[in-house]
Amino acid sequence: MAPGESTSRCICFFPKKYHFFHQPDATNSTRVCTIIKCELPLPRPGQMIYGEVSAREYPLYSRRDVSRALRMPYSTLCWWLKRNHRGSLISISPYDRALNFLQLSEAFAIAYMRRNLGVSLPKIRLASEYLKKNLGIPYPLINPEIRVGTDVYFEQAREILLRASGHGQVESEEPIGEYISRIDFEEGGLPDVVYPWIPGRERKRKSVQINPRIRFGQPTIAGTGISVAVVQDRYEAGESPEDIAASYEISYARVEDALAYAA
Repeated sequence: MAPGESTSRCICFFPKKYHFFHQPDATNSTRVCTIIKCELPLPRPGQMIYGEVSAREYPLYSRRDVSRALRMPYSTLCWWLKRNHRGSLISISPYDRALNFLQLSEAFAIAYMRRNLGVSLPKIRLASEYLKKNLGIPYPLINPEIRVGTDVYFEQAREILLRASGHGQVESEEPIGEYISRIDFEEGGLPDVVYPWIPGRERKRKSVQINPRIRFGQPTIAGTGISVAVVQDRYEAGESPEDIAASYEISYARVEDALAYAA
């Protein structure tokens, strides 16, 4: 770069370890984004597509994506992400514009507590902060131990949530167990897959899944990799659920569940 030439740092979405600078173009005065330094090596054959960041930690979702996937009001999600003197309800950096799968999972848990248990946001925050402070867990509300963990801190957090919900019995797995049962966990205790509820269907059905490793984390028909959005597009274009099911060689009921979820 020539001496005296002005530059300004460009905050780019990803990957964060690349350095970008804007330079004025001499011919038309437009600003051109130029890479001048890269700290990350090129991916090796077989290396994870997200490099050093696991799929569940990669910012795959806009706020609109999360509100649609969890079938919740966009304004409600934005309120949970809004920061006050104690931080945001969902664990997120103030600089992050997009959410990752862990944050989506946390929003899933909070939405359940609000809708089904009637737990207030201050009580949810109290239980979450209590576990973060004492156990150092970044996403305590989606840790499987919150369901039946015998650690005194998990027992105390369950008591906070269950007493706030009016269910009272701390020894019971339910109703906290209902939302935990809709999350698959890896051996380390982090969420792998979320199965959102489907309106008008039996609550135990898991026909739709959100997996950060499949379709870039967008909702799919469980066990197939078939995008729910594609099924909805085909239906809206005039195809019958029977024809869609036949073309994918899946049951009619699974297509109906996908359409009910997307409605």
